[in-house]
Amino acid sequence: MNVSLLVGAFVLSVLVGTEAAANCGQKKSLVQEFIVNGYRAMAGSWPWHGAMFHRMGRTTTYACGVTVLTEQFVVTAAHCTFDQAERQRLPASRVFVRLGITNLDVSDRHVQQHSVDKIIRHEEYDELVFENDIALMKLLNEITYSSYVQPICLWQGDTSLSGIVNQVGYIMGWGLDEEYKLPSDLNQATVPIVSKRDCLESDLAHYTRFYHESKTFCAGYGNGTSAGPGDSGGGLFLHRGDHWFMRGIISNGKVDPNTLLLNSESFVVFTDVAYYIDWIKKHVTIATSVTIDTDLIVVPPPSSTSDSTQSNLLGLQSCGKDQYQLGTPEELKKSLDQYPWLAVIEHINLNTRVLEDVCHGVLIHPKFILTAAHCVQRKRQSQLRSVRLNDYRLDTVTDIFVTNGQTTKTTTDRIAITGSSTHPNYNSPKFANNIALLMLAKSTTMNPICLPPKGFPLPTAGKLFSIIGWKRNNRPEKPLIRNVVQLADFETCRRKYLQANITLDTSGGQLCSTYNHDDDAESCSHYMGAAPFQYVMNGPTEGRYYLAALSSFGHTNCRMDEYSDVFTYVGHYVDWIQEKVTKNQ
Repeated sequence: MNVSLLVGAFVLSVLVGTEAAANCGQKKSLVQEFIVNGYRAMAGSWPWHGAMFHRMGRTTTYACGVTVLTEQFVVTAAHCTFDQAERQRLPASRVFVRLGITNLDVSDRHVQQHSVDKIIRHEEYDELVFENDIALMKLLNEITYSSYVQPICLWQGDTSLSGIVNQVGYIMGWGLDEEYKLPSDLNQATVPIVSKRDCLESDLAHYTRFYHESKTFCAGYGNGTSAGPGDSGGGLFLHRGDHWFMRGIISNGKVDPNTLLLNSESFVVFTDVAYYIDWIKKHVTIATSVTIDTDLIVVPPPSSTSDSTQSNLLGLQSCGKDQYQLGTPEELKKSLDQYPWLAVIEHINLNTRVLEDVCHGVLIHPKFILTAAHCVQRKRQSQLRSVRLNDYRLDTVTDIFVTNGQTTKTTTDRIAITGSSTHPNYNSPKFANNIALLMLAKSTTMNPICLPPKGFPLPTAGKLFSIIGWKRNNRPEKPLIRNVVQLADFETCRRKYLQANITLDTSGGQLCSTYNHDDDAESCSHYMGAAPFQYVMNGPTEGRYYLAALSSFGHTNCRMDEYSDVFTYVGHYVDWIQEKVTKNQ
């Protein structure tokens, strides 16, 4: 295996918390582990190692190794994100990764392919001397962990080189062999970490240029087992207790001028990932607008056992308060300021740099928005960016109202999205489990809607539901619209959609309903995605709004009355929601 360039990182507790750290760096399948000096690696033996490919027109080429850090991030060498022929930075659209892969020519069922949403190269990367040779890549969709795909642990504790000198690390890759051929099978090898002195003295002129104090280290036997072109970007891993940790990333080596291969009798220079822990943490949690889905944020249940905190899933004392007297019919309530939990999800158009309204969101906690999974996925040339609260008309920046001679102005509150998590079973079957959670960059003072507690059934007897939000129509005015919603028979709805080759989820995650389209008779359009389907429950002193469902899909022609609209039933997902919110608060 001639390996070429590796750089690593250590325990994920730095980024994601103790529970995630406990699960990182562990092999989930029974494999042959300790094969050394360039032997074939078994499937599942290095579940955090993946392959990066470059797109060149209609062709794709294997380029480098990558290492899984979280469900949305992999780490590699910065030089791997360049077009080496043109010596230009590659856009994310020309890069993708495959995880769980051991053979470049065979696509096993457990192999996952992920497009890249964003490449974050170190700001001070110097391509001439490979200084700061590290890059993060945020994937477009979340990784699904399995026996073949797992995250590595990031280094923690003592970061000095003296603490790891003479220790043996594992490297792996598809680097070019002695005949300058790319092997199909993933190879692995062991290399000892050497001291700075031994590295420099082996070739002072060469290594004084490429060895960067505290940022790099050298490893290798100097006996023919080394890294080669194509191994770059992969990691060097050390075994500590029950976990594997990433300490280095293959960066560069000494090239034989005659063969243009790495000199197998020289040392390889690794980027020392331990030095870049703060940089990784900074960019994963801030610059990328997506936190590691190590499980969002949630409030621990309050100690109080009052009805106001026990009557809703997240224990919020002031959620969903109705501004009107008990028993006031919904149609008599004004929409202005009545539904502060209603949000608009914005994507940024990457061509025009203009924010576009994409879907609804529902505030369920001062820092969390619930929406549909299809609203989170990146649309063509756009990217999830922010939410907007306290809006009434989408066609105006500031809404102005005159009531009894008094003028009222309302200005929307825009908050960046810093985390997202789609349900792991989204689109299985198609359109099912269409739910996602977004984490906001800051807490809002807007009042969230209540979520039903666990085991609380949907109150159907004599209960009127409403749907609120904005329609997908071409009218110049875009005011908030409210409709009365009626539940439809699910079995009838299921059979009807089955005729259109759409299989509804019979496990309880979907419900069907109808509402009157008279408010939009000219264009007969549906609401934007994830419009909230809600109801009021009256308590001893006040009414509270509860979220029942989110709009998912319907027939393109809303006059097709035989087709009910399909909603995602929130009560089916309370365990998932509570787990995500609680662990990330």
